[in-house]
Amino acid sequence: MAKTQRIISEDELQNKIYDSQLFKRLIRYLKPYKWPVYLSFFLLLFIAGAQLITPIITMWAVDDVILSNRELIIFETDEEREDFKQRYERIKYDEYTWEGRYCLVISHRHVDFIDPMEYEQYDEQKRLYENVMFVDKTESNLALLPPEYIFILSEEEIAIPRAKLEELYEEGEITRDELRQLRSQDLSELRIYGAVFLLVIILQMLFTYYQVALINHASQHAMYDLRRDVYSHILRMPLSFFDKNPIGRLVTRVTNDIRTLDEMLSNGLIQLMQEFAILIGIMIMMLVLDWKLALVCFSILPFLTVLVVYFNKQTRKIYRKVRKRLARINATLSEDISGVKIIQLFNQNARKIKEFAEINYAFYKASMEQLKLFAVFRPIINSSRRVAVAILLWYGGGQILQNNISLGLFIAFMNYVDRFFEPINQLSERFNIFQAAMSGTERVFDLMDKTNEDYRVENTQDIQLKGEIEFKNVWLRYNEHDSEENYVLKNISFKVKPGEKVALVGHTGSGKTSIINLIAGMYPFQKGQILLDGKDIHEYSLEDLRRNIGIVQQDVFLFSGTIRDNIVLNKGDITDARLKQVANYVNVHHFIEDLPGQYEEPVMERGATFSVGQRQLIAFARVLAYDPAIFILDEATSNIDTETEILIQDALKKLMEGRTSIIIAHRLSTIQHVDRIIVLHKGKIIEEGSHQQLLDNKGLYYDLYRLQYT
Repeated sequence: MAKTQRIISEDELQNKIYDSQLFKRLIRYLKPYKWPVYLSFFLLLFIAGAQLITPIITMWAVDDVILSNRELIIFETDEEREDFKQRYERIKYDEYTWEGRYCLVISHRHVDFIDPMEYEQYDEQKRLYENVMFVDKTESNLALLPPEYIFILSEEEIAIPRAKLEELYEEGEITRDELRQLRSQDLSELRIYGAVFLLVIILQMLFTYYQVALINHASQHAMYDLRRDVYSHILRMPLSFFDKNPIGRLVTRVTNDIRTLDEMLSNGLIQLMQEFAILIGIMIMMLVLDWKLALVCFSILPFLTVLVVYFNKQTRKIYRKVRKRLARINATLSEDISGVKIIQLFNQNARKIKEFAEINYAFYKASMEQLKLFAVFRPIINSSRRVAVAILLWYGGGQILQNNISLGLFIAFMNYVDRFFEPINQLSERFNIFQAAMSGTERVFDLMDKTNEDYRVENTQDIQLKGEIEFKNVWLRYNEHDSEENYVLKNISFKVKPGEKVALVGHTGSGKTSIINLIAGMYPFQKGQILLDGKDIHEYSLEDLRRNIGIVQQDVFLFSGTIRDNIVLNKGDITDARLKQVANYVNVHHFIEDLPGQYEEPVMERGATFSVGQRQLIAFARVLAYDPAIFILDEATSNIDTETEILIQDALKKLMEGRTSIIIAHRLSTIQHVDRIIVLHKGKIIEEGSHQQLLDNKGLYYDLYRLQYT
């Protein structure tokens, strides 16, 4: 349990929410796909713009068409009109001249720019008409309207106050069809506004589709590249790394952690920019339309700011706890499932279930804390939205009644206030995604920063070794911080000639497997020198070194796939004929031929459906297929039946022919015919010679032999 706790502590989040260096390293993976990212970003700007423009379209439709909030000012002379235009350059207007009359039509939104005293003077002089409507100048329309209400603007258009037109309709002087006829121009404009609104919605939908497709295209490719690099890096890590890092933790790096990065790139980072753009855009639009009304609506912002800051702070604490509890669950599952056979054999089911229930409950409690926080935060945000709407209704409604703002402007503000809270709600969720991704980035690149083995693939020369091995005063310890007493190998020196067969013998922990690991370059040694064919082992690339070494371990590992896959291991130059020849040579062909699928027979995980002996014979075929110069066997035949052992011993003799062979002997009867036996004790060589010589010496080998046969 202490080891599990130590591993979990390495998975805890740090206090830094954002690390620029880590972020830059992550963004580098997007660089090959920068154009989809750029295009996605620009599409997001269009999408944000579409969300900002739709309330404006609604405002124009309501004010300029439905309610016709336009003011008509008549001027005595053209010079007076020009003087007005020069004094009020900010006002947008339509200009008309008819039979000595000079007038301007101004939207109600711009009336505030006119001096109130001057505006009142125009009204008193009967030169101001409020809320005028444009009507086509046709004989039928002129016949429907009393002349005293009509103001002729041009050959095509006339104007009439909206209040007068509504009065005529209410008094029954015009019918509904006649009213529709009079307002045909407004209906046409409404259709245009509706078409524009629909076009904006359709474009927004299309842009959203392509934006999502583009950013996911880029993020998926980037994560594919990162996942490939992380996997490649893991496979090149030295064995000492795997001694300290459990498999479940490494699997989490390649799957869960990279998945959080993918979520940030595809559904977090760009969208975070969009939410900020929309939020700032809404505030700017509200201030531009009516800064007084905007400030009233923004009165709730200080409360929201405090709420969001507090929420994010609490979220970090709880999220850290959730990740810690999840890491503990993963570590426990990885360990317990790997050791399920021992759990069942020793009837530990009940105890393990109880332990897991405690760990699972701790994760449940942390998750519930997180859910409760969201359960409080979201209703408060929604309630704040309602409060903002209530403030807008109170203040904005009063402004409408006082004729200070138009109904269309009020409706636009209602839309903006409603949309204003969506980004705030989304920003908190994006923040969680961003935080999880940064912690995942930290862990992934921490793994990538660990030094891996130098395979020097570019220096591979396809060397074929003769098989001479020499150790010169080699010292090895697995932990660099251990004292000198903890060296696993101490001053080891021996030489193996090409084609010589040597056995390593000794008690458990004497250093036999460590010597094998050093020959294959699996661990670095601290002192001494190892020579292969008279050349320092460090001068070989690991690719060349391991191509010339074939190892069969005690616990033979078979990959999921087929028997063929496990023998050839993707070596393309092995033909079917060569495959069967190799299998027949090591006595595994008949066993394979009896299987339903023969060489295409599926292999379950770790070869669980095959016996130990069958797995070892398949491993012999794998070694022979690669034809190495050096053959190493970590012998383990004590639990194999006699018939299979005979097949294995025969295959072993064939494999050892013509190649340097090193056997770790557990049963001394299997090594009596080797050329030399090296006896190890506590990391030192204490005896060396043939089987008979060592028996005659009556040393440690003699004692080991007597223990097995007496």
